[in-house]
Amino acid sequence: MQKVCAVSNGECTHRLDTPLGNRRIARSCLLLSAILIVGPAFGAQKQVETIAGADFDIAQTPVVKTVTGTTADPITGVGFTAQWTAVVADNENGVYPWSLDLGVNVTAPNGTDVVNWDPLGGDVTIADYPLQDFTDGLPSVSGVGDFSWQFTNLSVPAPYVSGLRNVSYHLLTTVPDVVEVINGSVATGPHWSRPFFIAGISGQGPVNYDVVRFEVSEAGGYTFHSVVPSGNNFNYIYQNSFDPSQPLANLLDYGLGNGNAPNGTPVGTSLIEVLLQENTTYFYVTSQWAFFTPGQSFTTTITGPALISKLPFAQQDFDQDGDVDLTDYTVFADCLAGPDASPTPTIDDVDLAECLDHFDGDTDNDVDLADFAGFQAAFTD
Repeated sequence: MQKVCAVSNGECTHRLDTPLGNRRIARSCLLLSAILIVGPAFGAQKQVETIAGADFDIAQTPVVKTVTGTTADPITGVGFTAQWTAVVADNENGVYPWSLDLGVNVTAPNGTDVVNWDPLGGDVTIADYPLQDFTDGLPSVSGVGDFSWQFTNLSVPAPYVSGLRNVSYHLLTTVPDVVEVINGSVATGPHWSRPFFIAGISGQGPVNYDVVRFEVSEAGGYTFHSVVPSGNNFNYIYQNSFDPSQPLANLLDYGLGNGNAPNGTPVGTSLIEVLLQENTTYFYVTSQWAFFTPGQSFTTTITGPALISKLPFAQQDFDQDGDVDLTDYTVFADCLAGPDASPTPTIDDVDLAECLDHFDGDTDNDVDLADFAGFQAAFTD
């Protein structure tokens, strides 16, 4: 569950996203309803032009690419999307190369102004193979002309080689910040085994998680700054689809709130900075750290060129992965008690309120065959 306060150009609105008949509203006092007051702020990076590029490899010699811009907007930042791959890798020890080793210098068409983007993106944990990153740093240069992009494998010795596939370059301009605050909790909810380490799964689960399914109306750079009262705080963004049973599939970006993130965030604070595109579905997942630690409340501040547009889940979509399938049926069957009987679920962290929230379609305080008809109608797989 999340409560949302959105701030844009000095106007504040509240949005409470809950399914029809959601009894969690009665428990919403557990979550902080916050209004973020901001003055005029400038700094969000809006995408104004995209230039497709060819695939290429990087060894020990820098690779220079010429990218021609045609936009009349003043350019204050750049973005880069690609699929990173290890072409020649140290498969025995896993030392080289990493996506974190990729550095870029971007020179504006005037030949003078340069963005030093080292490293471009990534981390030594989890798989930041899909690069979808951005940076500012240009002083409103012309968007018309040739931008020189120089790619370097930072401190990677021979014979190791990185590769970039499905490459696109993006030109960004500064617009006013739009800020949105989401307050939620992972004290209860569906379970998963969260990602951890390169292409790996944490052994600290299963743990609770919370999902926000969303789109953006303006392509550009977005930051997700999440804070919990104590302990660790792991956050993830998935692109196109999210399947909690396959937590590495479609993983786009992540935030390490354990004090070891390369961006220097302290324990309990997670930061994701990512370039998001229009007409694309994303899933923002906040995770409990370990099964033996309490699930906590969290506050996430999202800053970008526009508000995110939250996409609703079907009421019966218990695991909030965008469909109603056999995984959800398992929980439904555990909640099924019959007419005028209170559900007594046996699945860990599924309680009476969760059963009624997701499966009591006719809101008569039970889960029976009438609700099964609604579940069957919502079933997608």
